[in-house]
Amino acid sequence: MSKTYKKQMIIFLICAFIVMISAIVAGVFLFSDMFKKGDITVRFGEYDNVAHINNKLPIGDEMGKKLKYQANQNSTSYLEFSVKETRGYKTKFEVILKKKELTSEINSNYVKLYLTDMNEKAVAGFESNLIPSYKSLRVDSKSPSEKILYRGEIGALEEQKYKLRVWLSDSSVIETEQKDFQFEVGVKVY
Repeated sequence: MSKTYKKQMIIFLICAFIVMISAIVAGVFLFSDMFKKGDITVRFGEYDNVAHINNKLPIGDEMGKKLKYQANQNSTSYLEFSVKETRGYKTKFEVILKKKELTSEINSNYVKLYLTDMNEKAVAGFESNLIPSYKSLRVDSKSPSEKILYRGEIGALEEQKYKLRVWLSDSSVIETEQKDFQFEVGVKVY
């Protein structure tokens, strides 16, 4: 090989290396938005994020799906909350539930849940006639003490509002001893 050919080859390799590094750097800056997650805030209505029911008033699914907020209710629960994306990215989120341990608990097979938007339209997974129980919800693989109520997606800077109704199924065993069921509602990005 001639010296000129070696020099040309070295210059070509250096140029190719510079072009490759430049393309990688440009790609990282141009496509980094694809890998960013948004940030969400959650806000609850007049009440906190705890759902609490007792076993005084078992009701059927059709009645449970129509529950409205009532002050001092404790036999059923009704929560309104909103989820807002705050960083400007389309984001996947999940509504999670974390049960509180109580001494005398209602069997979670009979705790029914119904999630709708503010227009009373059932969100995905709740539109069928089969209303899920707390026990039937998926367990969060990253946090086994939490259940996943709903997984959704929210647009950049968008706000979505929800209603969650919780009641004791009319198929539960009638008991004279008072029993309760409580869980916290939260939202997180995944």
